[in-house]
Order: sequence, then C-alpha cells, then structure tokens
Amino acid sequence: MAFLDNSGDIILDAVLTDTGRRRMAKGNFRISKFAIGDDEIDYGLYNKEHPSGSAYYDLEILQTPVLEAFTQMNANINYGLTSYARQDLLYIPTIELNQKTFNSRIVLKSTTKNVIYLADDTKTNTAGVVTSAAMATAGGSETNILKSSDTSGRFVLIETGINSTDLTSDSTNQSAYITSVGLADNSFLVRYDNRFIGSAIGPSPSSTFSNSNANGATLEVSLVSSQNTRKSRELSNYNETTVNASLSRVYALVDGSSTDTSTNYSAITGPRGVFTALNFNIVSNLPQSDYTKYGTTSNDLFADGTLFDFIDTTIYVQGVATNATIQLPIRIIKLAQT
Repeated sequence: MAFLDNSGDIILDAVLTDTGRRRMAKGNFRISKFAIGDDEIDYGLYNKEHPSGSAYYDLEILQTPVLEAFTQMNANINYGLTSYARQDLLYIPTIELNQKTFNSRIVLKSTTKNVIYLADDTKTNTAGVVTSAAMATAGGSETNILKSSDTSGRFVLIETGINSTDLTSDSTNQSAYITSVGLADNSFLVRYDNRFIGSAIGPSPSSTFSNSNANGATLEVSLVSSQNTRKSRELSNYNETTVNASLSRVYALVDGSSTDTSTNYSAITGPRGVFTALNFNIVSNLPQSDYTKYGTTSNDLFADGTLFDFIDTTIYVQGVATNATIQLPIRIIKLAQT
C-alpha cells in the first residue's frame, strides 16, 4: 500500500496480494496489522541553508514522489519504521557489515561486483578443480569467498551498535546506551530464498569478539546449524531462521591506551552491541535449469576464459530486539557445464 499526494487529498493506493484477494473472495479479509516504511525518502535533502527560511528546510523531502504499491513486502518496504516502548532513547543501534581485514575468515564483498560470492564446491571442471579454486585462479583477487556448507572456514561478520563518534566505544557506554535499555539483540532473524539456499549457518553461543589491549582484537567463531526454520509469512519463496548473537567486547582505549585502535577491527565507531557470523548451504543439487531461468550461464566472469554460472539473491538479516536490518547481496556461483 502506498500514500499518494494528490493536491492535498489523502489517497491510499492499496494492492492486495494473492492471499489477500483469496481471502476477500471468501469474505474473510480483515486488516489486523500494518507496517510503515519510508524507503523512497532521502533525508539528505533536508536543507538548513534554504534561502527562504526554516519553513522550506524540508520542502524537497515533502515533494518527493512516492512509489505505487507493490504486492510483496520486500519490494515496497526494505527498511521499515520501528516503534520502541521507551521514550528516553537518545541513540538507536544500526547494523553494519564488517569488512575489516584483521581476520582472514571474514568474507569481503567483491570490489568489482559488489556481491558476496557463495561457491558451490560440489561442481568441478574436467580436471577435478572445484569452483572456489577455479575462482582463485581466474579472478585473482576474488579469493575471499564463502564456501557452501563450510563450518570451519570464512563467514559474513555482522555487527550492531551506535555508529556515531559522539560516544566513546567503551563498556560504560555499551551498558548505558545498549544493554541496559534492551537494545542488545540476543539473536538475529535470517530470511533467505528457499529456491536457492537450503539453510543458514550461524555462530555458537561460545563465539567471542574482544580486545584486551591496543594491539589487536580476537575473533573466535564456531559455526553451527541455525534454529527454528520456518516459512516466511512476509516474503514469497523465503524461509526464515534464527541465529545466535553474542555481545561484542571490542572497546576503545583499553588498558589505558591514549589512541583508539578499536575501529581497525570493528565496523561500529561508537558503543558496540552484538555480532553474528553467517554462512549458507546452497540447495542440494540445485538444478541447471534454475541457473538458466533465474541467473546467468556460461559467463566469462573474470575475463580469463573460465566460464561460470551464477544466481544473484538477497538475504535479509534482522535483529530481534532492535529490528535493525541489513541486506546481503549473495552471488551463488559454480563452474559452468561444458
């Protein structure tokens, strides 16, 4: 459903999903809840230097066109608005993808494609070389990739916290602004397209991310199967599952140091909340027809003559306490059939 500004009149453009139309036909359609989003709005358009004065600061925002309604939640609201019961919250945690290089197990986005590669190593070429090894040879720099079903290798590292330099990232502020006000997620909800992803793998409760001095941070992660997998009620063809989260203990100015080096390890500049780590299992024996229908086949992806098939998909990760959400652009990749 979308709100359309039509010369002062309030107009709601509502489009029913297939489920909604079916229930309306049966006579039992009833709206019981709704979500609000502002994905179309660019708040950077707020102009405090407008020559006409304060009444015009938000003029460009108010004149922003609003998209028509779509039938899927993920097509219309990617970052929903959230309500909190407490009225005294000064800062709300954000969620960030950690792209630091201090630990070789942290997967980085491709610098050229802006995706996270998920390799299917059950596929080999005629010489018996698996997909990830072929990518390392063909792509050169494209060696920092996820390997499907690998519980001891690389993972996606995600953090929450207050991404602001207003507050020092110490344990006192972590307690005051995150843990004591109920903004430390104890788990994350992971949504993935069940046509391509079979399941998610998350960190064990014993996983840790900490520093004890200014010379480095320790990231210890063991991956285990996710919990409570079920069909998503909001996203077509998606499953959702729960993975663990652990409190980050990466702090600034540890052991009396005068220089904050913690941002060399954490993606959060202010007080840190929690972290999680993810890998995924590609659907077993994902058919070639799916690569043809939903993806790209026989692509010389790295311009060296090695051909790959791939499917792009999006994974959504949401904190259960903060509702902070991040989208992970995943490229499922395998050696092309020859």
